[in-house]
Amino acid sequence: MLNLAIGEYSTTDVINQLHAKNGVREVKFRYDLLNKYEVKIGELLVADSENSINFNSLANIKRTGIFNFRETELKDVDWLNDRVQPVFLLKMPDGKFIKWPLGMFLLSSPTRKDNFGVWREVEAYDPSVILNENRFDNRYYIQANTKYIDAITTILNSAGIRKVNITNHNGIISIDKEFEIGTSKLEAINQLLSEINFTSIWVDTFGYFTSKPYILPGDRETEYSYKTDDLSITYDGAVNELDLFNVPNKWIITASNPEKAPLTSVYVNDSLNSITSTINRGRVITDFRQIDDIYSQEVLDNYTRRISYNASNIYEKFYFNTCLMPHHDFMNVLYIEYKNLNIASEFIETEWSIDLQAGAKMSHSVRRVINI
Repeated sequence: MLNLAIGEYSTTDVINQLHAKNGVREVKFRYDLLNKYEVKIGELLVADSENSINFNSLANIKRTGIFNFRETELKDVDWLNDRVQPVFLLKMPDGKFIKWPLGMFLLSSPTRKDNFGVWREVEAYDPSVILNENRFDNRYYIQANTKYIDAITTILNSAGIRKVNITNHNGIISIDKEFEIGTSKLEAINQLLSEINFTSIWVDTFGYFTSKPYILPGDRETEYSYKTDDLSITYDGAVNELDLFNVPNKWIITASNPEKAPLTSVYVNDSLNSITSTINRGRVITDFRQIDDIYSQEVLDNYTRRISYNASNIYEKFYFNTCLMPHHDFMNVLYIEYKNLNIASEFIETEWSIDLQAGAKMSHSVRRVINI
């Protein structure tokens, strides 16, 4: 999550203003045009509406946007290399504005529309699209005894990416590894990251390609709270879902590679506190998966627990809207109190979307942290 303490303003100062504690909240947006070196070269004007950003933590390309620019604004834009960086600006009680970048976007070829002048609707993608579109033109080999992080960084660098923020890991690839011709570099990187139980790669608001060790949600700290209290910015109309049909309670994952001894990990949910456990359900529903390789038995066991935890059907899902907030990013842990539906718990945010317009709403999709 982005830092809320900015300059002379503390986190509490900013939260109070975001939640309109003083009764007034003023928000506006700016669209910075950056060249291929990410140097600001100008600002763009957009339509008053129909501009949005979506962040889906479960997607390959996690941050996408739709922007509507007046055509006359775009005459000097290099569509192949320039980037757009929307900026969220919040007016503080002393009249000054503080800001947060909302992402860095590459631009696709736009659609032209006539609406009291010619406008261009531009679909935009965060820089991970570079990895998604860049594919190996030969079989790609990684030698045994290469550090996982070195192998990942080499692939990133081969795609021209230098802004990397991946936590170090000492794991070594134990056998020669190969990726087929035509495999996207994004797919290869995410496979390598999964083998050391890291998150999939994502790009932060400053353009850094980011990944870190996966931590079970129950072991993470709350990053922000939304409560229906005097400072509430949550709208009515939230939706709560719980679908327990065919939820697995046993997971078997094998790592099979002809050059290594096979590894198997089994995890059984037999907890009395879980309504879908083998004990409470009275039957076993097995999820079996096979993977090509993994670093060690310990990592495979952790990976199996991760799969069991992340099996999508075991989550209670909650959808709600708030005022626009600038600081959300990848898989944030939120504490949500929504009295009308008797919700008071921690959730993991899997997706959020904002309309870039003062007074608009921000939508949140979250899944409840369940002990397994």
